[in-house]
Amino acid sequence: MITSLLLLAVTATTPAAQATTIAPAAIAAPLDYDAAKALADRDEAAMSKLSADMLRRSQSGVLERAAASCQTTEAPKSFTVVLELDAKGRVTNHWRNAETGLAKCMDDKLARQMFYVPSKAPFYISFEVSFTP
Repeated sequence: MITSLLLLAVTATTPAAQATTIAPAAIAAPLDYDAAKALADRDEAAMSKLSADMLRRSQSGVLERAAASCQTTEAPKSFTVVLELDAKGRVTNHWRNAETGLAKCMDDKLARQMFYVPSKAPFYISFEVSFTP
């Protein structure tokens, strides 16, 4: 009888324990572009002037390298790429607001680069690319 009760108790509590550990991940919805861009605007606005200057310099270099390898003949259209960085500066997620060939290529190149180690993680950053006539 005691053995049966223990087996029933273990069986009864196991699914609840699994549901508790699985539920938070299942509930957390992935970010869309607009939410990621809002987080990037927030994180960039909270930076000190010195940190923001360092970030802009590192962004400039990685953006130039990506642009050099993503040449296209299509008409240029503005776009933004948002990156999520971890504590070591690795890109853990990325979004873009355009489907042009250039936007896709730049998104791919920027998402593969380590260029800035943030003071907090996750840290969101955006690359706003526009063209002037």
